[in-house]
Amino acid sequence: MSEAELPKTYDPAAVEAQAYQTWLDEKCFEADPARPGDPYCIVIPPPNVTGALHLGHAINNTLQDILTRMHRMAGFNTLWVPGIDHAGIATQAVVEKQLKEKENKTRHDVGREGLVERIWTWKQQYGDRILEQLKRLGCSCDWSRTRFTLDEMCAKAVRETFFKLFKDGLIYRGKRLVNWDVHLQTSISDDEIYHETVKTNLWHIRYPIVDAPTTGTAEPLVKHVEILETGADLESFSADADSQLHLSDETAEGDIAPFSRGPEDRASHPTYMTVATTRPETLLGDTAVAVHSQDPRWNWAIGKFVKLPLTNRLIPIIADDILVDPKFGSGVVKVTPAHDPNDYAVWQRQAGKIEILNILNANGTLNENAGPYAGMKRDPARKKWLRI
Repeated sequence: MSEAELPKTYDPAAVEAQAYQTWLDEKCFEADPARPGDPYCIVIPPPNVTGALHLGHAINNTLQDILTRMHRMAGFNTLWVPGIDHAGIATQAVVEKQLKEKENKTRHDVGREGLVERIWTWKQQYGDRILEQLKRLGCSCDWSRTRFTLDEMCAKAVRETFFKLFKDGLIYRGKRLVNWDVHLQTSISDDEIYHETVKTNLWHIRYPIVDAPTTGTAEPLVKHVEILETGADLESFSADADSQLHLSDETAEGDIAPFSRGPEDRASHPTYMTVATTRPETLLGDTAVAVHSQDPRWNWAIGKFVKLPLTNRLIPIIADDILVDPKFGSGVVKVTPAHDPNDYAVWQRQAGKIEILNILNANGTLNENAGPYAGMKRDPARKKWLRI
């Protein structure tokens, strides 16, 4: 009998597949609650069904496998539960794109059931690929307990859990700031957002200060508004000689030209506040302006009001030492709680003192709270705002 010759190099394909299949045939990874030993269980962080596994998954699941196998050999009654995640909006976006490309339909054309059916088809195609990759890694999961986060069992568990949390008063409904997708018409999580840095302009806007709310209709405030645009294309803006809404042609890239002081500024206190913004259209949703309580330039104005340009709406001047850095800019910050995370936090801290005002429709256009800009999209509204 000749001795078997060992290969010069290790060939994983010739060994691992056969060994792993033997483990599966012998049900080495299947858990049984009736077995002796202290329980030890890991629930796999489910990979998203939208993609394939990467090196991060490889090391993460290797560590889980080491812990599971170690406890199994130490006599623990072990269970490693495998599964994949439906990935929410990411899967929906991919399935809707395919639906449009292959059938020229939208999710509204096929309805909820039709969309769910297509998501399950997608899961079957790409979810199985992920599970096979885990098996190729040698993961000692109990595959008989594989879960998908849209399974009826998982969906029911989620519904019951959230209902119990709500019933127990541990979660509650309220106004929340969300990332809204105007195309898919749904909110999306922070980790599904991609941020881009874009070159834009900085506008400075004057907010006239008043002592207290008054009755009656105020006069238009356009004459009180002065805008300086940094790094802008000045040819895109024109103003007639009678308009006091103007761009400074003396600003350079990265510089902000100071306002010229008028007769009203020579009093002991200014009669207006100056705020800077890269999104002037959000002024329509301002519900306060904030200053630092220790800033002598502005702390005298806390409790007073400003008239919101173009709307004549009165909003309070508040102190918020977390939001405002008195060493930055004018020391005055406009507060738009419904459309900025930092301003939303101000609204939460200043509960009962300021309002929250949404100026957007679900389709991304401005709503009735935007007054004459209602129905317009953001960029056209910005251009119209700057040309008043």
